[in-house]
Amino acid sequence: NLRSKKLTMTPARPGRIASIDFCRVIAVFAVIMIHTKPFMRDLFPSAGWRLPEYIFNQPARFAVPFFFMVAGYFLGKTLAAKDRWAKVARYERRLLVLLVAWSILYTLIPSFWPHLQQMGYQQLTFAKIQQLLAAPLHLIFQGAKVHLWFLPALMLGVLLLALCVQGGRTLPAVVVAVLLFVFGLLGGSYSVTPIGFHVPFSTRDGPFVSMICLTIGYLFQTKKTVCSPVQALLVSAAGLLLQVLETWMLWKYFEVPWLAHDFLIGTVLTAAGLLLFALAAPNLGRRSKLESLGKYTLGVYACHYLFVDALGPLTYLFELHIWQLLFPLLVYLLSVALTGVLARQPWLKALVA
Repeated sequence: NLRSKKLTMTPARPGRIASIDFCRVIAVFAVIMIHTKPFMRDLFPSAGWRLPEYIFNQPARFAVPFFFMVAGYFLGKTLAAKDRWAKVARYERRLLVLLVAWSILYTLIPSFWPHLQQMGYQQLTFAKIQQLLAAPLHLIFQGAKVHLWFLPALMLGVLLLALCVQGGRTLPAVVVAVLLFVFGLLGGSYSVTPIGFHVPFSTRDGPFVSMICLTIGYLFQTKKTVCSPVQALLVSAAGLLLQVLETWMLWKYFEVPWLAHDFLIGTVLTAAGLLLFALAAPNLGRRSKLESLGKYTLGVYACHYLFVDALGPLTYLFELHIWQLLFPLLVYLLSVALTGVLARQPWLKALVA
């Protein structure tokens, strides 16, 4: 029974849960694995060497839904407070500052140094600005870099969740979340199926996946949902199995590429199981290095593409199998280092915290 016992936690620090920080590090490294694309097909045409890409890519998609669920979990008490709208406003303002600041930085910092050598800084930056302004909706919902979609999606999801749970009601939030998620699936990965449809935007962006994940996290907090670690892992394993099954069926019957999916039904279930596991084992990773790195997750997520872009061309230079594993690790370590430096500067801390 998922509600058979009370949730007991003893956080390592006030406001933090050791196991969630531990899992955050794993999740952000999964994001980096997606973006560094180890063993990508143009370098490794052999099906055998491409297998790690297939193994890592889809299972790693749990990461951003997990981040949304964690945000929803910690918003549980915030949205129950009398001054919830003031707190929501501060939360949204903080996310907006992050989105604008990192969009500016990614616009001004050259993203691919071979292009910088060819075009020069001024021409390259001007071309990038023109490209962004040519697609204003894309800029609003994704920012100036592909991974920043997480921030506006979180902002929209939090606003919707706050509106839906006024008065302590959860049913409106569940209904809205499910409807948005179904729309996102049918207009996204399932668009090629008989029940799907095509939309002129990515349903990854906006509230289509963020709302359901935030709602799940919020319900875990407000309903005190808890289970044993084994039960939680079974939920996550079932989600992963469903995710693989969905991916295979869409590839087999509708020729959708295996790596084309941002999220599926199973992705959300996998992330939910991981959060349940973290809540069931709150001392996981206590006093470990991974737990201490958990507080840097947002900063690592925001800045890691600087190093993906900077080190990316080396992939084509070395073409070594070992580089495929070193690349994501270097990106993570450099991102942690930069985040640590920025976090120590009072006037730059807002970029990473």
